[in-house]
Amino acid sequence: MNRQLTAFCIFLLLSTLLAGCWDQVQIEERGFVVGVAIDKPRTNEAEQQAKQEAPDKPQVKERFLVTHQFVVPGGLISGGQGSGGGQNTANEAYLNLISEGDSLFEISRELATRTSRTPFYQHMKILIVSEDISRTKNGFARALDFYLRDPDSRRSSKVFISNGLAKEVLEVKPKTEKLPAIYVNSIGENVNKNSRMLPEVRLGDVHEELLSSYSFVVPRIRAEKQEVKLAGSAVFTHDNQLIGFLGEEETEGLNFLTGKVKGGMVKGKFKNNLVSMNIQGIKHGIKADLRDQQHMKFTINIECEGTLAESYATIDSLNNTAMGKLEQVFAEEIERMSNDTVKKVHKQMKVDVIKLGSYLKQHHFSLWKKIRQDWETGQHLYEKSEITVQAKVYLRNIGAINRTERQNNR
Repeated sequence: MNRQLTAFCIFLLLSTLLAGCWDQVQIEERGFVVGVAIDKPRTNEAEQQAKQEAPDKPQVKERFLVTHQFVVPGGLISGGQGSGGGQNTANEAYLNLISEGDSLFEISRELATRTSRTPFYQHMKILIVSEDISRTKNGFARALDFYLRDPDSRRSSKVFISNGLAKEVLEVKPKTEKLPAIYVNSIGENVNKNSRMLPEVRLGDVHEELLSSYSFVVPRIRAEKQEVKLAGSAVFTHDNQLIGFLGEEETEGLNFLTGKVKGGMVKGKFKNNLVSMNIQGIKHGIKADLRDQQHMKFTINIECEGTLAESYATIDSLNNTAMGKLEQVFAEEIERMSNDTVKKVHKQMKVDVIKLGSYLKQHHFSLWKKIRQDWETGQHLYEKSEITVQAKVYLRNIGAINRTERQNNR
């Protein structure tokens, strides 16, 4: 009996230790995708060809033109550059493959007929959706559906909306990085240097917004010759449709209104000369007067700390009165930018990307339960509300010098 039990334990132990992973794939066989760009097809040639080959195939309205950017490991070692359109030569660091179809999953599988390494999305850094697709009803959500469902995809991939063709972003040839996707991904991490960029929005964040009843914003990206510009924001309504863009300064104002400024600068005019402040941090708060639900009043308080970075005006930085006036100049500039953004998103676009609805849900939930159906729709209580912005600035440092040059021969 003991002999049989011992044999069984040894068999069980060997089965555990010697068993291999049933679904393992050698790393050399992986096609690492680091970036995906989704556009609308510019021609219907591929669609017509598909109809000829399969005339009885069920037809759908959507067609996607998808660019996959694959890593070429040999190119990374030698430091070469890649090329688009499915062409590749020696020493290239990446390969762009473009496919068209009515299903993102079909397009992904279709690549198996063109490349020896099938797409592997666990290292996908960026996902770019074009403006054309995002403006169509349900287009943005349908473009992301496959990547949200695919267990190989990561919800940490950054999402951008291209102002123009999305594939052009993956076709730039940066001088500082070997892979365009890694170049764009690195730019997205510079939000602490420039307040005109939205904080990074990841695939998981977008999924939460798609499921919510709020309007939301996604970073805007635009290809310009051999580089990209990552500033501004794409504005989506509560039904997940792109309604327009906020410019760079309007996005800066939105970051102040939502308290998401992590760094950057503010310029002002003091004694008809330029002065600039390096932002060190902000505090953000909202006060609400909810006595009249048809005319709710919100006051957004912004407290900003910074250092004097540059001054073309001759200022005695050790004079408290002069520094107080300088702080007021920067505070008025923050209020101006914020009010310009409020004017656009509150009065023109009529979308609550300032997240006042989210504030009501967190701090006045019983009221929110009654009015949430009438916030952006129904009675349009958001549109009827009043928004006031108040800013204060504290200059904590004047830099290493008091003055740059003499004033009045002193």
